[in-house]
Amino acid sequence: MAAVYGDGKKVLSTYAINQTVHSFIIGLTFPILVLLLMDKGLGIAEAGVAMAAYSATTILMELPSGSLADTLGRKNIYLLSLAIQAVGGLALLFSFDLITVMAATVTLGAARAFSSGSIDAWFIDEFRRVEPNGNIQHALARAGIFIPLGLGVGSLVGGAVPSLSGVWGSIIPLTTYSMNIVLMEAMVAVQFIMTVSMVREGPGQRADALGSGMGRLQQVIATSFHHGFRNRTVLMLLVATLMFGISLSGLELLWQPRVQSILGTAELSWVLGILAAGYFFSASAGYMLSSRVCGLFRDRYPLVVFTFRLLAGGFLLLLAFQDTILGFALFYFLILMTEGVADPPDATMYNAELPGPVRSTMLSFKSLALQIGAMIGSLAIGFLAGAYSIGMAWTVAAAVLAVSSISYLILAARGAPASAPEVTEAA
Repeated sequence: MAAVYGDGKKVLSTYAINQTVHSFIIGLTFPILVLLLMDKGLGIAEAGVAMAAYSATTILMELPSGSLADTLGRKNIYLLSLAIQAVGGLALLFSFDLITVMAATVTLGAARAFSSGSIDAWFIDEFRRVEPNGNIQHALARAGIFIPLGLGVGSLVGGAVPSLSGVWGSIIPLTTYSMNIVLMEAMVAVQFIMTVSMVREGPGQRADALGSGMGRLQQVIATSFHHGFRNRTVLMLLVATLMFGISLSGLELLWQPRVQSILGTAELSWVLGILAAGYFFSASAGYMLSSRVCGLFRDRYPLVVFTFRLLAGGFLLLLAFQDTILGFALFYFLILMTEGVADPPDATMYNAELPGPVRSTMLSFKSLALQIGAMIGSLAIGFLAGAYSIGMAWTVAAAVLAVSSISYLILAARGAPASAPEVTEAA
């Protein structure tokens, strides 16, 4: 992996620390979120409605929040997302029925939208400013090693906290899963302080005055749509992202009931915690391998992503037919490892096509495609699982994932460059 020196190393370290802590915060509630909602008195169907409200809010606010980051400052908008997350966490802590839980999940969905792409865009532009000849794919791969580790460690902690309720339950009058929210709130405060002190925006990234910034908002969104729909490379990457979202949501929706059906018991919390952590650790291993794999492909990034997305589709198909926990774990982990390899070159191709002034908006555009795919997958793959079987649902998801890889094969055939010069002016 290529070395990063001086200011570039400092920017990379700041980004990696920031996103690792951010991922750790997500991991604190990942293993127990549905159980937490049910602990508030919701049934499974009502919990699904609450999560749909979260997704819908994220989808609706993705582009406006990204555009605000491009006009009012990436750091400012990320700090705003942390403040909104803190409010949403408190709302969830004190919620008691479907309406109050939905109010909390809508607030948390808004926080997710405002955080999406803001610090990522800061890192890309700041790294290019201080290391104009630096390899952004290598930098993303290096940072990507630690981000899934944050998710994995957070998931382990989040899974362990409820089992310790007997220790703190007599001192703090909270329900079994509420301590996860308390820890999340504490870590959000830590992350806010760290972001204020560590993230420094260079020239061109700082916020406009409020009036001029809001005046640029319409222009930024219009430019983003132009790049999203008229730039063939960007459009193909967005379509592939949407299809990936369909497949990934089918995996995330059904893996817990599938494990339960394999083991035949409802007492699964420790198994689910280990599998959740292994899921993210596998992604971290993939990021560690990414630069080496790209080197073997001579940095032909479209071919790298095509190969590993196709492999992921094959592994998902094999996962659909596993009836032992060891076989399940093997292919479950391999799917995320292949994605860890493919994600940095995919992000590098996408960023190479983006003008710096609208980068955060366009990263939100990509996140929007992923969220729309996730919503489609949750409905469609979930319906197939209920009407037929999880195996059938995952077979369809595997086919969708394999088909998504064709976009990268087409880009490779068109001779899409591994790393294009950054577009500096908005069209």
